[in-house]
Amino acid sequence: MPDARLPGQPGPGEGRPFPQQEEDKGRLNEMWRNRPQWVRRGEAVFHLMRIKFARAILLPQLTPDLAFDLRQTVRKEGQLTRGYILMCALAAGIATLGLLQSSTAVVIGAMLVSPLMSPIAAMGFGFASLDGHRIRDAIKVVAIGAGIGILTGMLLTWLSPIRNATPEILARTEPNLLDLAVALFSGIAGGYSTVIGKGGTAIGVAIATALMPPLTVIGYGIGVFQPMFAMGALLLFLTNLAAITFAFAVIARLSGAARPLGRVELTPRYIAILIAAFLALATPLSMTLMKLSNEARIRTAARSAIVEACGNQGVTVAQLDVKTSVFGAPTVDALVIARNYTTNAAEQAEGLIRQTLGENVEINLQQVLAADVQAQTRAMVDAAMERTAAGIAADVPPFQTIRQAIGLPTRSLWTDRAQRMVYAEPVPAPGWTLADYRAVEQQATKAVSGWTVRLVPPPQPNLTVLLRQGAAAGDGQDAPKPPENAISTDLAVWTLTRWGMSKVSLSGADEPALTILSKQLSDAGIAAHIIAPTTETEASMRPKAQTAGAEPPMVATIGIYAQSPSQEAAAKAAAEKAAAEKAETAAQAE
Repeated sequence: MPDARLPGQPGPGEGRPFPQQEEDKGRLNEMWRNRPQWVRRGEAVFHLMRIKFARAILLPQLTPDLAFDLRQTVRKEGQLTRGYILMCALAAGIATLGLLQSSTAVVIGAMLVSPLMSPIAAMGFGFASLDGHRIRDAIKVVAIGAGIGILTGMLLTWLSPIRNATPEILARTEPNLLDLAVALFSGIAGGYSTVIGKGGTAIGVAIATALMPPLTVIGYGIGVFQPMFAMGALLLFLTNLAAITFAFAVIARLSGAARPLGRVELTPRYIAILIAAFLALATPLSMTLMKLSNEARIRTAARSAIVEACGNQGVTVAQLDVKTSVFGAPTVDALVIARNYTTNAAEQAEGLIRQTLGENVEINLQQVLAADVQAQTRAMVDAAMERTAAGIAADVPPFQTIRQAIGLPTRSLWTDRAQRMVYAEPVPAPGWTLADYRAVEQQATKAVSGWTVRLVPPPQPNLTVLLRQGAAAGDGQDAPKPPENAISTDLAVWTLTRWGMSKVSLSGADEPALTILSKQLSDAGIAAHIIAPTTETEASMRPKAQTAGAEPPMVATIGIYAQSPSQEAAAKAAAEKAAAEKAETAAQAE
């Protein structure tokens, strides 16, 4: 029974192939009809094995009529419609908002409206039937849905005031073994539900969970100009898509839902489409499997090396994460619980791994001391809770890379893992300006991915802010220059923010100019107390020598340090003494 055509497809007298295509098709079909006897016997053996295996895994065996009806149903449901486009956009929008606010419940809710299962089922059935035409049509529908998901994620990222890399986003920037297993099991469940015709909605949620969030993360990576995020999420999406599609194909073939091999349309064009589609899906899947195999090899060697470097006795590797990069050396983040602290254990472990694997592996090792079993158990639970609260798969920032990017000795480094920020306080460098520290902060942030560097410049008692440039007198002479230590307003705001200042004092300029500066600081969350200038202070701030008619630059002074308790007490005593002297003078005058 031939597969019936769908609306919009060419009929018997429409879209006839060229004579060369008819000749090639006839030649291939003739070769298939005249296949050797051993090939026919192999087909029979494969058919019997397929039926036995399908029964063993509780798969139903469909009759030819039921299989034909199922193929037509899957094909119709996988077509491109306006509803499919709308639901893809809505699902991607909800998923993007859920990822930005790191809400797992919202992300799962978005999957309830995602329609990606239908075209993927059509593509899987196309692979099972070796039908290049169906594969081509299904790929178009999946590609359109993927493009809508990426564009929606990119647009909402641009519009959103919150663009932090949340744990939900970071979890989808690179494939791992668990993601691949989820996709594979979801595909098997989706194929089974399609064959038996039950539970498709619930299974579709699981399939969409493995596909739609990576698509929106691709859009997020493009929106925030993080190509590594986008490329990692793209690899995750293609890997999951390949695993789900191949799972659908296997279930369709085992259940007898696929078209019999004897009625496969063997034309060079469709064979080329079939091979191209297979390579497009198999390539990312093989890349992921190679990556996971390499990480497993490094994980085994790293575990042995770390235990040996820490002394073997009473050493427990509580957590161990491996990251591989195309452009850099692999990194291992490990948490070790031991009875004694081992100096330079990370360097020793790196040397042992270098001897075992023959490659350089960077190890970030954290040692937790625990004397007995109860203390070790408590340490493991605390470490797990810390990682859960931070919500990240690897919570150790690349300190070595950050130090190299800063290029200065650092007094301290500390992290805010929930916000993925690293704060660095360098030693005061001779001749360095605040603008230099800000430029180094930007350079360090670009040197690391997934983390934001905040550089805390050395403190100063006050800041001189340039409010207005000077004006020349008009006789050809240059305008008066501002003080050498004067900085711009935005640099002053950056400095105060890095120092964590919430309240400062303003002086040194007229009150309207100080009011404008106070408003700019208030917008940054910094309260400012304006000290109105007196006649004496105005005279002292005015340049002693200036060209007639020239207008000097206007600067303001931001006071950083508040009065100490002893200074406040001395000022209070001086005010009381002045008030008493004034009262005494007034009494004598009377």
